[in-house]
Amino acid sequence: SCEHPHAGFWDGMPEEGGQAEATRVPLADGTLVKLPVAADSALMPSLLTLSDVFGTGHHAAVAGGVDQRTSVTVIGDGAVGLLGVLSARLLGAERIILMGRHQARTDLGRDFGATDVVS
Repeated sequence: SCEHPHAGFWDGMPEEGGQAEATRVPLADGTLVKLPVAADSALMPSLLTLSDVFGTGHHAAVAGGVDQRTSVTVIGDGAVGLLGVLSARLLGAERIILMGRHQARTDLGRDFGATDVVS
């Protein structure tokens, strides 16, 4: 009866989500990926962080209808914003404007696909 799951959103539900001891993973065949590293790998913290913020940036780009004909403005050069830039590029955005105040991050945003930076 809740409209969120029917629209593809899995938030706002009474379940504990991804921070729970056990979680329900919709469409697990397409969303779970076995990591190419061992649990004790030094790369693991970065991969776990990426799995959190990339999904947020990608969801924003998909929800915004990003495709080859779109121009996108991403406000913020934090982790989610940078992965929003990357997601927009992967979805084919024609122009990606990143707004941020930290040169190291906006430089990374250019590497990720931002065509313009406003600081």
